[in-house]
Amino acid sequence: MIGMAGFLGDKQTTLVHHLANMKKECKIVEMKLQDRQYFTPDTLENAKSMNFSSCMWCIGN
Repeated sequence: MIGMAGFLGDKQTTLVHHLANMKKECKIVEMKLQDRQYFTPDTLENAKSMNFSSCMWCIGN
């Protein structure tokens, strides 16, 4: 069984979101499909190594 992705990056804003903790302020539903970045491995550290910043709403600092 494949689980849901934990982190999703927005290529336009370079923000990474934690999907299990997303808030309406994240506006993930407005993100275009071509702007979505998934991470392998699916970790915050990997996203940050790809120059994504934490969303203040769902991840914080």
